[in-house]
Amino acid sequence: METPEPVDSTAVRRRQVTILAVVAGIALCCACFAVGAALYSWSSLQGVQPQDFPGGESTPSGPENSLTPSFDPNSAVATQGSGEEPGEAPTGGLGNDILRNDTWQAVVAAAEGQGCDQPVGTDSTIEVLQEPDSAGVWVEQWTVACQSGDSYEFEVEYIPDATGTTFNIQSLP
Repeated sequence: METPEPVDSTAVRRRQVTILAVVAGIALCCACFAVGAALYSWSSLQGVQPQDFPGGESTPSGPENSLTPSFDPNSAVATQGSGEEPGEAPTGGLGNDILRNDTWQAVVAAAEGQGCDQPVGTDSTIEVLQEPDSAGVWVEQWTVACQSGDSYEFEVEYIPDATGTTFNIQSLP
């Protein structure tokens, strides 16, 4: 005949089983996390390798699939064709290279919208009209030179904040 176990040993045994189950659950979670991280790393590395496209061609052909913008003289907005890049942003101003290049792209679009045939960065200028105030806001005048000899002037207000700098562009008469 079996002797009943004391109540204390049953409670200890239940505690041991509970602790063992918790440890096994934590180990399982860690293993799943490690496998997931390994799969993610492996798939990231696979994405870096060059991919072959079926048929050997990686660019579309034909006018209906062309990646080159075209010019429509009847269109209200003219797009630049290939080989007609506005070039480097002009030098000067108070912004860093990234801010100056971002501003240049926006100013070029505004100048083209007003009729500039081809903005030329090397002939364009930036003049500081207002030094930074207590909030860091400053104003510059951008004069965009065009290949035709015309030029267009824009006032650019820069407003820095915790996430970066915003700029507002206004066309000058």
